[in-house]
Amino acid sequence: MNLIFVLGTAGSGKSTFTAKFSRFLEFHREDVMAVNLDPGSLILPYAANVDVREYIKVEEIMEEYGLGPNGGLMLAHDMMAEIVEDLSNDIEDFTPDICIVDTPGQMELFAFRNIGAQIAQELTDAEKGVIYIFDGLQCKDPLNYVMNMFLASAINTKFFLPQYHLISKTDLLSEAELEEMMRWSEDPYALEESIDAKLTGMNRSMSQEMME
Repeated sequence: MNLIFVLGTAGSGKSTFTAKFSRFLEFHREDVMAVNLDPGSLILPYAANVDVREYIKVEEIMEEYGLGPNGGLMLAHDMMAEIVEDLSNDIEDFTPDICIVDTPGQMELFAFRNIGAQIAQELTDAEKGVIYIFDGLQCKDPLNYVMNMFLASAINTKFFLPQYHLISKTDLLSEAELEEMMRWSEDPYALEESIDAKLTGMNRSMSQEMME
């Protein structure tokens, strides 16, 4: 089994990608399943075969502990440490070839807290990897592109898993914008040229320093 964690900033399209990619693989007769690891999600664009909300509900945690939305989400994610084995068993019951794991909308709750690395390590004994989604509408700006490269690098350092980068919302980009982003990914000098041409002041100097 191959297990893929889908990560990216809030609103980048993680759940949409999970839905579309699952359908694509099913169309090509691949044995695939989808897992939801966001206890705070309200509506999903796919039918989750395994759903963390069956074990943990943010609304109930908020009511029981007198927490607000952010505190409830943080505690809910920390509580996932107690159910990793249950989630693993649920996944293994399906015996899929490919398992796509949709991670929380607020990426920092999963990617930069200890629970994320624990889940990445303990969730089944499958071969694992990460797909990091670049929000195309945001990352057409060179500053946001550089910032996302650093976020992706931080995730790589935290998880130590093979990582692949995807650009979302390409249908909302012009052909020129998409081609420019592809050049940035292939040629750091092209990115430096765009930073010099499009950014000014502090944004330019910070981006240049991050590139170095």
